[in-house]
Amino acid sequence: MYKLFLLFFLSYFLGSIPFALLIALPKGVDPRKEGSKNPGATNVTRLLGKKWGFFTFIGDSSKGILALFIAYSFFVNKIPYSKDLILAGTAFFAVLGHLFSIFLKFKGGKGVATTIGVFLILTPKAMVLSLIIFLIAVFLFNYISIGSLLATALLPLNIYFLHYPPEYVICSLALAILIWIKHKDNIKRLIKGEEKTWQKV
Repeated sequence: MYKLFLLFFLSYFLGSIPFALLIALPKGVDPRKEGSKNPGATNVTRLLGKKWGFFTFIGDSSKGILALFIAYSFFVNKIPYSKDLILAGTAFFAVLGHLFSIFLKFKGGKGVATTIGVFLILTPKAMVLSLIIFLIAVFLFNYISIGSLLATALLPLNIYFLHYPPEYVICSLALAILIWIKHKDNIKRLIKGEEKTWQKV
């Protein structure tokens, strides 16, 4: 049991690494205080440009991938639980770390990039389908937030209908709920017509 707790804590710790701050602070910009005040790739793009936003996205998605690599390599065969349960838990805690970072007084980003990273590994077909949904939504509605909300909301259905393990469905559903909660301010701005379009990111 202690190995499972160790793995999940390690996943949470890795997920907590705030790449937005690591990239932006050396350039004199604090994404927690400027722009949308969210320590994530979209806000870094808004404040520093697409290149640094892309690097932030890669960092945030890669930390979830790294957590799963560690789980695969060192824990799956040493913990007396199903592989799918172990990997789903690893993915969940990696994204949870990004949402509620131990380095940011349990505040954090919105979790989309890290979610993309873990599910590209766990459920690649379902995640690619959700990314297509994201792109179509952004093209039709002109808002990154709408694309993110639709893609994460439909991800559990994609995983279910593509016959991935139920543990992955439950994990993606729990994360979708948390991501929607984290997007509450975006939802309010969308309702009021105050949300910025993707061209203004």
